[in-house]
Amino acid sequence: MSEKTKEPIKLFTMKLPQSKLERYKHFAKSYDLPLSHIIQKLLDDEPLPKRIRQKSTLKADPELIRQIAAIGNNLNQISRRVNQGDKFDVTVHLLSIEYQLERLLHAHQIY
Repeated sequence: MSEKTKEPIKLFTMKLPQSKLERYKHFAKSYDLPLSHIIQKLLDDEPLPKRIRQKSTLKADPELIRQIAAIGNNLNQISRRVNQGDKFDVTVHLLSIEYQLERLLHAHQIY
């Protein structure tokens, strides 16, 4: 029995093409709700909850990520020294980082 209305729950089935069923399921998944709840809310003119943002995850070479993180660490060290007022040749260090980034770019290009 439903808690709101105390009415017995009945099973409802419907026929539709497989492609539409998959599209509807995907739509329901974006709200993190079962398809039956989405249909009920739409038919009862109830507002749908906010959609759940899908986090896109890109696959990348772990070695590439490690090397980019190392370059980021180098930049942090340079900025820390500059902010502390240390006198050293920033240009040389930045050119070194630029060279490393170009090398990584060429090594990981997809042709």
